[in-house]
Amino acid sequence: MEILINGLTINYTRENESNLGEILGALESECERSGMTITGIRVDDRALEASELDALFAQDPDDVSKIELETISGQDIRGMLRELGGEFSLCVVPLTDVPIQLQTGKELAVMETINRFSVSLERLYRLLPLLPLGGFDDEALNVGDTRLSELPGFLSPILEELLDALKKKDTILVGDLSEYELAPKIEELSAVLSAL
Repeated sequence: MEILINGLTINYTRENESNLGEILGALESECERSGMTITGIRVDDRALEASELDALFAQDPDDVSKIELETISGQDIRGMLRELGGEFSLCVVPLTDVPIQLQTGKELAVMETINRFSVSLERLYRLLPLLPLGGFDDEALNVGDTRLSELPGFLSPILEELLDALKKKDTILVGDLSEYELAPKIEELSAVLSAL
């Protein structure tokens, strides 16, 4: 069986492992000792979903010819968070400009702004559980008076209200939420992430 981590073939000698779960457990332990965690698994060129892992773990190693693992390190996480800080910085002015864009009939620009912001926010949300691997103390990372890990709970209601206002074509509420609720918090978030 060929095993690749981040595209590089590794030497792995099976000892007493009777299933893939035991092999993957040993590999995960090695990754953790190296300051990394597994973020993706491909078996015989097919990416697996989380719901398929139990069946994979029970599988006989002789039934698989190749396992590919994607990992992420603490350094990678810090770099991605800083990169997101830059992306969020680019969202602040467009979010602030939403009321003007709505008044001048530039609804498409508003939708592009919200979409770009949402994509970056989704990336941040996927990284939040990995903060400890990046060496970050959750208690020490604050965006204003909100802990970084609690940011989804703060932003989600605002985003739901914003989407509801967009559906109802309530341009005043959309503008207010963008300019006065989201833009200031995203500016704070950008500063925090960029400084990591």
